[in-house]
Amino acid sequence: MDLADAAYALLLGAVAAFNPCGFALLPAYLTVIVTGSAGSAGGSGGDGASVPRAVALRRALGFAAAMSLGFVAVFTALGLLFGGVSLGLQATVLPYVSYVTVVLGVLVAILGVVMVRHGELRGPGLGALSRASHAPGRTFASQLAYGASFAVASLSCTIGLFLVVVTQALAASGPVATLAPFVAYAIGMGASVVLVSLAAALAGTGLAAAVRRRTPQLMRAGGVLMVLAGVYVTVFGLAEILPRFGIHALDGVLLATARWQSSISLAIQSWGTPVLVGLVLAAAVASAWVVIAARRAERVEA
Repeated sequence: MDLADAAYALLLGAVAAFNPCGFALLPAYLTVIVTGSAGSAGGSGGDGASVPRAVALRRALGFAAAMSLGFVAVFTALGLLFGGVSLGLQATVLPYVSYVTVVLGVLVAILGVVMVRHGELRGPGLGALSRASHAPGRTFASQLAYGASFAVASLSCTIGLFLVVVTQALAASGPVATLAPFVAYAIGMGASVVLVSLAAALAGTGLAAAVRRRTPQLMRAGGVLMVLAGVYVTVFGLAEILPRFGIHALDGVLLATARWQSSISLAIQSWGTPVLVGLVLAAAVASAWVVIAARRAERVEA
């Protein structure tokens, strides 16, 4: 897998972190970051209101790191699954991928309509997502599981982006190249969560309270995006199926998608290396500063 493909998967993961399905899990998570308690976002209680900002930032960094490892665990498992498909069953599975794409697109569009109507996800099998929206605990295992729940919940809303990663994996020539897009996707999603977590710690309790109050409106807006994404994924799947029956009315969709992906890949290839290295260094420096500042603040309080 070359650098451009890895950067593309990384970018897709970073964008995928901001999705309506995963968003249902964020309010409680942000509240824990800034207050230390799932129920104190709107009030003055909770230790997040009294601890130094640097300590809150360190807590946010730790929570986000645990969630990111949860992302990596889920998408690495999927990568291993698709690695087996790519190497052993590709000829058998590939003809049916387009049909699965159409079904997923229709389901995503239906979920979007439900979200627009109710401001939340409702329906059979969605109770687990509702239960998962409760805040994670303070233990590493709880935060890791929360990240895994976020990754799984996000899949239904980001199926269009995720299918690009699946396509990269199926086209790979070896097990490492097959697994790499999924890991890059997970790291990109984790990077976005790190930024959101640090921003929440900087903003304080007001952000978490505002997100809780506006969740139904934000979910409805996300539902509109889900409907559009579902329609696109459905049309894309049909564009791959119809030529098998001599119908080429949707060939333009495939051509437009190929041009779009190619232009993004070329853009990433032209500036990808220095930008990615710069972002990694900036993240490392910021993380080191957070840890050092938190230790200093704790020593001052002691």
